Amino acid sequence: MTDPTPPVFTLTWLAPVDVKAWLRLDGTDPADDDLVRRVSGLAELYVQRCRPDQWTTPTDVEPTSYVPDAEVYQAAVMYAAREYRRRNSPGGIESITDAGATYVSKYDSDIERALRTGTWAEPAVG
Repeated sequence: MTDPTPPVFTLTWLAPVDVKAWLRLDGTDPADDDLVRRVSGLAELYVQRCRPDQWTTPTDVEPTSYVPDAEVYQAAVMYAAREYRRRNSPGGIESITDAGATYVSKYDSDIERALRTGTWAEPAVG
């Protein structure tokens, strides 16, 4: 049986180095690079679906591309970081102390507000 090679994701606008900086990862574990790259790919797709208003209009010279503003970009960094933090805690438990369990937030109002999801979704018809 052969060892499967994980897919390589081509990121277009979200820099994994920004996600690592938000997480305060020091770069000493090479496994972090692969995982941060995967969650960055996940975050790019999720954010593009949530905020389609950030797509540029195609011209004769330049094709359509996704160009997030500062708010959307930071929300993508925060979303990717949250997904990274949940990797070892499918139930969302971050740690257990004498005071009880500490959880990784399942919902983040800052991210929801920036991506216009959840309670911050814009009204729509249909």
